[in-house]
Amino acid sequence: MIIWLNGPFGGGKTTTAAALDALLPEALVFDPEKVGESITPTLAAVETVRDFQDWRPWRELVVASLVSLDRYTGRTIVAPQTVVVERYWDEITAGLAEAGIEVRAFTLDCTPEEHERRIATDTLTLATLTQIQADDGGVGWRRHRAPDYRAALSWLAGRTEVIDTTALTPDEVAREIATRTALLV
Repeated sequence: MIIWLNGPFGGGKTTTAAALDALLPEALVFDPEKVGESITPTLAAVETVRDFQDWRPWRELVVASLVSLDRYTGRTIVAPQTVVVERYWDEITAGLAEAGIEVRAFTLDCTPEEHERRIATDTLTLATLTQIQADDGGVGWRRHRAPDYRAALSWLAGRTEVIDTTALTPDEVAREIATRTALLV
């Protein structure tokens, strides 16, 4: 099973993934962002994009990686990655479905005010792709992409399980996800 964590950029997906990792010893965390980081030096010379997700190879490699990891380990894999382009989401989930892999997708939503608070207080150092990200640890990128997430929330609500994380700790969110997926009873 793949547990995909979607939500606003800087909203707590990576922190929740770490909490799930601690809660579920058999789970593995795979960060699709690392795929983007690895292909950027190569593809940036071919085509300029706003986000590495715009490169079709990113989506294909994420699917191939998750399929391979699923088959090799047989474990639950937690994938924290915001995807706000519906077509990209459809490509990823269709590829995983074609491989026969169950995907439980959660959108970790919070109020815009809480999102801003999380961005402003996050001490996580990000490996980033653009100069704006490198200059401010991702703060500008996260703020800049917030409207994209808000616009996508309507279709995300139809394709994922939305959890309002505004008043929850990452441990509480992880416990909720583990309970909903029947990995924790």
